[in-house]
Amino acid sequence: MTVLSEDMFAIFDQPEFSFKKIKENHSPAEVAELKNTFKSVWQGWKKVNQTVASQLPTNKFAKVHVESWTNGWNLRDHYWASYRLSEMANANPCIGVMLDRKQLQIYLMFQHYKSEQREGTPAAYNQLLAKIPQWARNLDNTNWYLWDKDEMEFDDHLPLAKYLDNQDIQQQFNKEAQQSSFLLGKFAFRKRDDVENMEEYILTAIKELLPLYQQLL
Repeated sequence: MTVLSEDMFAIFDQPEFSFKKIKENHSPAEVAELKNTFKSVWQGWKKVNQTVASQLPTNKFAKVHVESWTNGWNLRDHYWASYRLSEMANANPCIGVMLDRKQLQIYLMFQHYKSEQREGTPAAYNQLLAKIPQWARNLDNTNWYLWDKDEMEFDDHLPLAKYLDNQDIQQQFNKEAQQSSFLLGKFAFRKRDDVENMEEYILTAIKELLPLYQQLL
């Protein structure tokens, strides 16, 4: 059981993530300490996601992908992992899990990055928008949000409850999201939401998203 701590968010409170710029303003010892801090938090992050993956049905899910803490030139300004159904292991839609300086997110998404190397189109994925009201019928939609791919990472997103309760908002969001793709997920916000068990929080959200995700099969 891993507590979502302030220290995990705080590592992303950096003015600079480029190794080149960091080295210009810090001593080698300071750079080494910063790297160690980032790597230590990431190792905990990786372990959390590996534990979550071990509790998902192995016959349903492909191996979890945990993105590295660096891309070689930069420290990551967030940590990310993706979960895919085995039958969609080479498809663009997936469930992403991300930690940044503002929040922990577990969300359904269409992965546009290198999408030409995988299967599935945004148009086919966006057909799920019509299924969201039915999917959400028995869901506690506290801390659930919808947003468009083109929204910035730290924008305030549309609460799912507001989307479900207002037909005009729902139609407008769907119209705009269909020009790119939508994301739908559960959040835990820094300094607002206490998460005493990250593994359980992530696992629960994945299981809640699963009935919608599986409709792509």
